[in-house]
This record gives sequence, structure tokens and C-alpha cells, in this order.
Amino acid sequence: MSTPEIRAAERLSSAQEQTQLVVDEPLSLEARDDAEQVVRALPVQSFVTVARKLREERRLDLLLPHATAEQITGLFDLDAWERDRLAIARAREWLDRIVEAYRDASVERGRLTDLIYDTDPEMWILANAPATAVADLDEPDNDEQRQQVLEDMAALRTWETPDGHYVVGVRDDELGNMTLRVLFAVYDDSLTEGRKLISAIKWSVHSEVEEELLRWRKGRLADLGFPEWDEAMRLFTPLARDAVSGRRDDEQGPDAHIPEQVQRLAGHRSILPPASLGVTRDLLRRVMQRLDDDEYDLRLREFLLLANELMAAQRFEPGDEALQERAVAQAQATLNLACELLLAAEPQADPEDFIAARIATVGLRKLFRFGYSPLAKLRKAALALHRDGQVSLASVGSLLDRPWGPAVASLSRWYPELPVDGKANSRPLRNLADLARATALIGEAGALAQLAFAAQGLAIDPVWINRVDEPDRLHLGDLVRTAIVCAQLPGSSTAEGLRPLGPSDLRWAANNLIDANGRLIAPVTEMLRTKLAAIDAEDRAEALAAVVLPRLLMELAGLEVRDDGEPDLTKVGGLLTIQQVGVWIKTTIGP
Repeated sequence: MSTPEIRAAERLSSAQEQTQLVVDEPLSLEARDDAEQVVRALPVQSFVTVARKLREERRLDLLLPHATAEQITGLFDLDAWERDRLAIARAREWLDRIVEAYRDASVERGRLTDLIYDTDPEMWILANAPATAVADLDEPDNDEQRQQVLEDMAALRTWETPDGHYVVGVRDDELGNMTLRVLFAVYDDSLTEGRKLISAIKWSVHSEVEEELLRWRKGRLADLGFPEWDEAMRLFTPLARDAVSGRRDDEQGPDAHIPEQVQRLAGHRSILPPASLGVTRDLLRRVMQRLDDDEYDLRLREFLLLANELMAAQRFEPGDEALQERAVAQAQATLNLACELLLAAEPQADPEDFIAARIATVGLRKLFRFGYSPLAKLRKAALALHRDGQVSLASVGSLLDRPWGPAVASLSRWYPELPVDGKANSRPLRNLADLARATALIGEAGALAQLAFAAQGLAIDPVWINRVDEPDRLHLGDLVRTAIVCAQLPGSSTAEGLRPLGPSDLRWAANNLIDANGRLIAPVTEMLRTKLAAIDAEDRAEALAAVVLPRLLMELAGLEVRDDGEPDLTKVGGLLTIQQVGVWIKTTIGP
């Protein structure tokens, strides 16, 4: 590399570091002499991040007066919408913050008007229109007409425009006050433009204005890497191993899907930090370090676009930072999984160099689609179980006990994930071990359903699901445990089927199904294993027994009794009792 090239690279590296510093510490702008240049160099998404942080600090005066029209438009696009509808309160707040920042920074007259026209004038119209009344004063000197208008708007807070042509009425709350401050600022910047804005608020067809805004927004989001949903869903099209392993030529080059305006940024380093590629031990991050600088920068930008595409495919709100972090984690995980899958099938003397060569050849997006292939199979299996396995009622997998219910639910999404133990959220599958765990969970869930309903299993009649007073609280494990108890009762057998347990049944079970060491007797465990073997699911015995049987032991050992010595059925869980089918008993058998 020549000396000028080295110096250029050093300048780029320094600029990147300065940009990252501002993103991490936005208040550092206050001490900078080059604040305007630094702000204008921020990519749109980084600018939005900085704006949000400074909004919390109430120091947007450090940022907004220096912003370009493109950055302000990006701020609207990423933080003023909820799906395809303008979020009026957030949009109006940003307009209020903009005019406030311009005022505090003593921005020269005319710049606010320029900003309106350089962004989306329709945004200034639509954000201020709801709950805003505008009355024309045909004759500004007609006091009688003015008085009549003010009486008609008695319930509103009113403001007469400086030119005397309009009276504006808004609700007397902070949202209404924002509109008045914005309108006053625009009038103060330009009397003519203020009059145009109020006229547009009064006479525009707001639905048409919103459609126009949305159309432009979608185009800009596509430029940022957020495509339309149907286009983004192509990301979830599995790709065969041969397409990324080098066994056949690729249909497109590795950068064919990268938007043209992003490819033009080849001379500018991405502000996405390397940590976005995972922790140091992750294979993906180590592999990326093998790429030369230009290739590394290109793939880092491609990674950001991949995360944006994931957000679009899952209908995540583009400006939601938490969801952006989630999409980044998903992209990391699936690419790591793809790397492991490639190496598992084709061991290499230098694994990292091999994967780096494949990334340079096919790109990250195709590698992601290859990594998604086993996820697609998991999703297909989870949905098949949901449709045909009698495991769902109110929602996907709702009849399954933990961990299988949350697993089937999270694995049935377009982007399958693993549930986090003990929590309501889920996480991406990032390696072969996670893939094996997810596969096992689907298999165990299917085995539980077979154990419950198959003729060779416990042959439980599914009709009991709908006989329960609160079906949403029922799980298959409850039915399985009840069927096991029923089979152990004196004079009973599995051929007689399941029936709800009464007080005497529970009292007998508590006295006879637990041994002197406080454990379930051997016939209970043997019955479970025998039934699983009958449905060819003996390999699932340990996993199912670890969930089903401890709950049975806990319920029987902790059986609470009433004052009359009978078991308190209202305190029994994990089993089907006559207390839970009270409505069915009354309607079929009678009181």
C-alpha cells in the first residue's frame, strides 16, 4: 500500500472512531469544534440512535441544528411510524423538538422553511392536523366574525395567526401545545410558508397525504436495506449446501443483492462495531478477521443489511432498537450455525480460511440462507405437530407442558428460536448443539402427544380436553399423570381409560404410590416406560419422565386436606380432578 493510501486509510479509521464515540457518548458533541461536520457524517441509523439519546438528555440542540435533511427524514422514517400508520404523538414531538432546537441555537431565519421543503412537507401537515381546528377569517378586521369563531372554539385553546387570516384551535394539553409551538415557529420563520402550512392542514385530504408519505417512506427504507415484506421473505428460502460449498457456480455474485447506493460507499468504513458479529470465540467473528480490509468492510455492511432484512421479514418496526439488536443476534447465530454445518460436512485443514473464502465468494446472505435450511425443517416439524398432534388449543403448543409448549411455539415462527429456560422470551439457535436440542424438543413433544392419545399409549379420549371447566389451563402432562394414577387404582386397568380423580382416589394414591423413601413406586415408572416403548418412543423416556413424574410425586406428597380430613381438590394441580370438570358433571349427570 502506498503512503497516500495508508494516510487515507488512517483518516477513514479515525473518522470511524470519532463517529462511534459520538454514538456511544452523544454529549461529547458539546466540547467539539467540529460538531457540525461530525453530525453530518453520521449514517442515518446512527443519527437516529444519537437523537434518541439526546432527547432523553434534553440536549437535542447539540444535534438537530447541524443535521442534514436526509438525517431528519430518516428520523421521521425510523421513529415516527407504527407499521404503516404515522404515530401522531411521536411525529409531533419530533417537530416540536426540531423547532425548539432551532430556536435555542439561534438558527438563521429561513432555514426552518428550507428544512420543511427538503424533508417531507406532508409530514409537517399530517403530524399537526389531527384534533386541530382551523377557521378562516375572510376579513381580518371583522371583530364580529372573530368573536363568533372564538365562541365556537370555546372548548379549545386558540391562537390567532400573526397575519390575521386564521384562528387555530387545539386541545389544551401538551399535544395541542406542541402544534401551536410548531405553527408559531414556522410563521416566525416565514409568514408566507406559515400561511401555506395552516391552509394545507385545513384543506388537505389527510388519508391521501398519509398514503403519499408512506409511499416515499417505503422507498427510503428500501434504500436503507428494509425491503417490502414479500421481498424480505425470500431470505427464508433455504439454500442447498452446494450453493455455498463451491461445488457449483453461483447464480449471482456475492454483492448482487446489496443496494447500489450501499455499494457506492466502498470507500467508507461501516460504523457497525465488530462486536456485532458475535463474541470473540464465535467462529463468524474469527473468520471475518481473515478477510482483507476492503472485503471486511463490504461484508460488515452486508451484515447490517442482512439484519435489516430480517427485521422487515419479521415485521419488526425499523426504528425499534431492541428489535434491531434481536435481528443482529439472529443474523449472528444463523451465520455461525451455517459455518459449523459447512465444516461438519467437509472437515478442513484450515477451517477459518475455508469459510472466509466461501464468504468472499458467495456473500453472507447466501450463507445465511444455507444456515436457515435446518431451521426451516424444524419449523415444518413444529407446525405439523401443531396441526395434527392435538397439542394446541388457545395457541400453538398451548396443551404441552414446559419446556415443550414454549419450544413448539417459538420453533413454529418464520424465524425459529429456542425458548429461554424459566423466561418468556426466546433466543436464536447458534450452533449444532442448539440444533440437536431443538430437534429433541420437537421429538419429545410428539412423543408426549402419542403417549397420551395413541391406542398403544394411554389411549386418552381427547374429548376430556373440552370437558374441563378451564381448558386453557390444561396440559397433556395433567392427563398423562391422571391416566397413570387411574391405572394403579384397585380394580382398574388402562383399558378402562381416564376418568377425573375424586377425593378417595387421591387419598389412596398418596398412601400407595409413594414408597418409604419418598419416591414413586417402581410400577409407576415402569408403566410410563412400557407405554413409550409401545409407541416406539423409548428413547424419549428419560426426558418425559423427568417432567411428568416429579410433578406427580409433588402433588401426591403435598396433598392438602380440609377440616373434614378429605383432600382439598381446589389445591390440587397437575392432575385432572372432578373439581375441574364441575360444569360437565352438572350438565351431564346432574346435581
